[in-house]
Amino acid sequence: MNYNEIIKEVGRGREGATDLDEDTACALYTEMLDGQVPELELGAMLVAFRIKGESEAEMRGFYRAMQSRVARLKPPSGKPFPVILPTHNGARRQGNLTPLLALLLQKHGIPVLVHGVRTDPRRVTSAEVFAELGIEAVTSIDAAQAALDAGKVVFLPEDVMSPGLDYLLELRWRLGVRNSTHTLAKLADPFDNQSVRVVSVSHPDYLGRMASFFLDTASRGLLLRGTEGEVYANPKRCPRIDWFEAGQARTLVEAEEGVIAAVPPLPESMDARMTASWIQRALAGEVPVPVPMLTQTACCLVAAGAAPDMAAAQDIVANS
Repeated sequence: MNYNEIIKEVGRGREGATDLDEDTACALYTEMLDGQVPELELGAMLVAFRIKGESEAEMRGFYRAMQSRVARLKPPSGKPFPVILPTHNGARRQGNLTPLLALLLQKHGIPVLVHGVRTDPRRVTSAEVFAELGIEAVTSIDAAQAALDAGKVVFLPEDVMSPGLDYLLELRWRLGVRNSTHTLAKLADPFDNQSVRVVSVSHPDYLGRMASFFLDTASRGLLLRGTEGEVYANPKRCPRIDWFEAGQARTLVEAEEGVIAAVPPLPESMDARMTASWIQRALAGEVPVPVPMLTQTACCLVAAGAAPDMAAAQDIVANS
């Protein structure tokens, strides 16, 4: 590919840049994932897309390329759809409760795949909390499949699921900013759409982009504003949660508004060991699970086909 010409197209800033068509975007991102793009040109394009923003056609093309480089898993037989929880941010100010969401879903018989980064020099990752809970990262796709089939929560590191994707994610620390891969990684699906992807965004603009992706691709998923970039619902105030399936969208939960009546008890710090200990106490009923996370669990039950509607799902969660 002529990287110089592509940089000319996408590197003129938000107002002057032009978008790539879907097939060109797919071919370009495939070469990025395969390590074929020279470092100078790769950095220039990643920063250019960061400034310009990805068009819907570019996102579809990038997604096609990514999916062609993601390892494949099979949904466990006789179970609801697996729920996929991407985790790439980690805790910045409060305990990271993505592992709690995963374990709540496992409790209700939902296969759970969590994929993401192992470490972050500035945050506490889900991987670190999982390790304190005795859930180690799997080292191979075969190990991931075996754990899923056995009904275990699986933490699949990005470098095992897709080495090329992991490399592009790690460039954040060299470039100083995130790139398109941080959005795309949230959409990775080893199950080829035989799953429910729970996708969170931090910026309102990306709610529309992600919604368009789910509608255009007829994918199955849940979309919400996450907590510190993580996928779990804000424990203090439940966000709006939308369900996408077969090209249709439905709001399962409206966002809570108004003054918070009471702040729920939460981990005292973002420390991985302290967070894991709090999660164990919550699962044992010693401290209450935040209501927004119970509501999110019910949404996952509906989307995974384990409950016919929200009323039934909330009854299941409340009585467990």
